[in-house]
Amino acid sequence: MKEFVLYIVCLWCLAFLMSGCEDSIHLSERPDNNKPQANKVQIEIFARANSYHYPTVRTMDDEDRVGKTPWILVFKGENANATFVEAVQAFEMVGKRYVILTKQSGNSKYQLLILANPLNDKFYYGNNVTEYLFTESDLRMNMIPGITTLSEVCAKILTEPLESLATSVIPFSNDGETIPMSYLLGVDKIDTTTRIENSDGSTIELIRAAAKMVVANKADNFYLKGITAVVNVPRQGRLHNQDGTVMNNMANLTEYCQTGYGSSLVVTDNSAVGQSTEMKPLYLYESDIQNNTYLIVEGTYENKDYFYKLVLVDGNYNLMDILRNHSYTFTIIKAKGPGYDTVEDAKASKASNVDLDYKLSVDDSYSYEMISNNDFYLGVSNSVFIAYASEDKIYEVTSVATNCKTNFPNSCRIGDNHIEVDDAFSLTNPADGARIPIVEGSTPDPNITQVESLITSKLRLHEDYQTDEGGIYRKNAYITLKLGNLEKKIRVRQRLAVPQEGLILKYMPTTEDVDSYDMNFYCLTAYVEDGADNPKTWIKLRPSSSDGRNITDRITVDDGKIYMEVTANEGTASRNGLVYLTTIKAPDNSSGIRTTQRVKINITQKGKTIVSN
Repeated sequence: MKEFVLYIVCLWCLAFLMSGCEDSIHLSERPDNNKPQANKVQIEIFARANSYHYPTVRTMDDEDRVGKTPWILVFKGENANATFVEAVQAFEMVGKRYVILTKQSGNSKYQLLILANPLNDKFYYGNNVTEYLFTESDLRMNMIPGITTLSEVCAKILTEPLESLATSVIPFSNDGETIPMSYLLGVDKIDTTTRIENSDGSTIELIRAAAKMVVANKADNFYLKGITAVVNVPRQGRLHNQDGTVMNNMANLTEYCQTGYGSSLVVTDNSAVGQSTEMKPLYLYESDIQNNTYLIVEGTYENKDYFYKLVLVDGNYNLMDILRNHSYTFTIIKAKGPGYDTVEDAKASKASNVDLDYKLSVDDSYSYEMISNNDFYLGVSNSVFIAYASEDKIYEVTSVATNCKTNFPNSCRIGDNHIEVDDAFSLTNPADGARIPIVEGSTPDPNITQVESLITSKLRLHEDYQTDEGGIYRKNAYITLKLGNLEKKIRVRQRLAVPQEGLILKYMPTTEDVDSYDMNFYCLTAYVEDGADNPKTWIKLRPSSSDGRNITDRITVDDGKIYMEVTANEGTASRNGLVYLTTIKAPDNSSGIRTTQRVKINITQKGKTIVSN
């Protein structure tokens, strides 16, 4: 009898242990029998939702939930032209998730497209008319093995469309509704050695297909009652954004509102500092500025109710795209005047952003390079910074984001190696040895800190294989972040300023020279950021094989090569622009690791020299 009781206890313990791994998605051979089929393989994958913030700061955690049965689409090939192999759905057993994947040899690269939480288990392919179920047969109706490419699938596989004219139900706002998520992972092969995780062993973070939007009020002369309408909202979104562009939805828009605008779509909650819709956020698919997406909010000003039109603009009042997995927060600071008496008048008006003194904050932490443990994360907007400059200057090198709330007495520092690089650069804010700002008291979650550094013209000498006068190899320049048991390094580099007549900066696999403007990277994407000197007008991105027709300010390439054309500066003043790159290790890298890096490039171009008689 004792032996029988002990046996039962052991079984309960085993069941408890097996059900405890809720944060891990295990994709493996279906355990129908003890021996796996010869052409199948057991693989483990770790995944969770990437952050609007994570862990969630809301009482409702549906926006962070990854469904139990995600789909895995396998493609053979290195780039966007990789071809479809198979589509397999995971299944759950004892708190874990399993999937059957066919073995694939190591003579090619493979890409795994993970699709989780499809809305109502449906998808559309290339339109908003024909509905398909998320089944292997319906997927195979649109995807032909060996023919259909990854780029085609990512461009055409869409969410179920929202109502065409107007909808009073905000998508993903009801209890239990989850947001579609995705992730694309490159692997060298599919066999028993394959690990579906980040190169450092950390969990893959899925990207939501929708953005989140919140309106808050801190003005003492204004009372925010709620959001009445969201106008020109995309009805659909891509399940995965592979090329970084925003889907064209100009002919496929709808509106969030109650019938006849008879009541608020979202009513605010009161807090000690004002009113907010944080507990009832809006969710929207990606929206291009051409869609003219905007909000109508209702509020009380000088004891009278008005409607105000709010659009997303940056600090220079330029319209902004609404991007997936970004969180946008309008914070009204002060009301400057009355709005409009009716919703129709507010919709017909120009934006009321000038009548409401506001701040628009964008949490784009999903684009940060993140490392994390079970308690908190540490991320940087870029892990490489490059300055094209010929004069000593202070630069904003990177941004640091963390949701850490633990005040570590020692392991909470930011530092540099300025002594090792002969003071060719040094931290200025925060200072070398300062504590990393964490989340405490009333500070935001996550806490985002801008890191500034003085960079001199001699920093370019501190590159690989450069020696000093004594023949000793020089050190590279780094900023190091240490928070608890997490550590992150940011490399800081420099090249000479771009001459007035302009040139082409080549970012591609190459042998580097400190006197050259070109840099050795294997590139995936790049974009030019808006700025005071209008860099999009004089910094143009193109692939290495461009015929002049595909020059742009945003680009995705397949061969690792991106060219930046800097046109001639006809003015006498120097000008400045920012470019962001996403890079990986070259496909022929022997380690097989495909680590993604974000690179921030600050380009200074000289102006014309005035010659006086």
